[in-house]
Amino acid sequence: MKNIEKISVIIPVYKVENFLNQCVDSILKQTYSNLEIILVDDGSPDNCPEICDAYAVADKRVKVIHKTNGGLASSRNAGLDAVTGDLISFIDSDDWIDLNTYEKMLEMKKKAGASIVCCEGIHTDGDNLYENCLHCKPTGTILSGREVTREILLDKIGSQVVKGLYDRKCWEGIRFPIGRLYEDIPVTFRAFERAEKVAYINEPFYKYRINMKSISGTPNAIKSYHIFLGFKEHYEYAEKYYSEIATECCSNAAHYAISTYLHYCTDGKETLEPYVKDVRNFLDSHRKKIDLSLIMKSRRYALKVYFFSNRFFRIFCMFFYKSGIQKALHYDIK
Repeated sequence: MKNIEKISVIIPVYKVENFLNQCVDSILKQTYSNLEIILVDDGSPDNCPEICDAYAVADKRVKVIHKTNGGLASSRNAGLDAVTGDLISFIDSDDWIDLNTYEKMLEMKKKAGASIVCCEGIHTDGDNLYENCLHCKPTGTILSGREVTREILLDKIGSQVVKGLYDRKCWEGIRFPIGRLYEDIPVTFRAFERAEKVAYINEPFYKYRINMKSISGTPNAIKSYHIFLGFKEHYEYAEKYYSEIATECCSNAAHYAISTYLHYCTDGKETLEPYVKDVRNFLDSHRKKIDLSLIMKSRRYALKVYFFSNRFFRIFCMFFYKSGIQKALHYDIK
């Protein structure tokens, strides 16, 4: 394939010195070579800044941005502000991709006349491959941007930004919310909505490392609240522009709201104290809009108890927690 279009690859870097070489090497060695690799050093306290600089010296395609620590969202935003390519790709610095990823994705993109092409990913510990994780559609599937946006808002398709190769125009004026975890959820659908067509290639090009020291691998009660915020924004957007799915989106948000409140009542009270009013306000003000039949059984029963009596719900939660049932059923903080 002719290397006509330049792909800008944004890689946030923070405390990944054991994994960074594998990530960057997998991009530098791509069979498609017209690349701009933007390494965003997010004030990493280890040897990552020096590793980044060494790559920039060795290969002119590598650019390095050194910044004070601001989190994943701010690093991705810094990368978006610096891109000069025609296409954009996001790779997390503890992951890596197959060497023919961009060549194959571009072939599909051009064949379909798509603005975005998505691939599959697979979980790995670095040595072994496990289950697929990006829920890609069958190879050759082509959908409109609105169709994909609708499925993302409904949580039928995940919001992982790393699965896509995007026309640059899809990200114009779109940035990730600073300070938020799971910042993909309130943002990715906006990029897909810009697409005329979205194509899929069901190959696990993206190797998604299971890293217990990462954000997703570290137990923290605040994660449930940030997930709720993302799905609340899905609902608010659907209410304005996709009214036919607003009730289902509201019910999805309620699922995560009651999960967050459960953690507040059991194993995350101190962490979630500043946010519990927001969670309860959502549940109380949207009670009539929530369709319990659309919610999984455990959260459905929890919502029924909550709406019957908040006091009884809190008593039930403490029994649930202190008896060990919460942990046994894997409803403890993840």
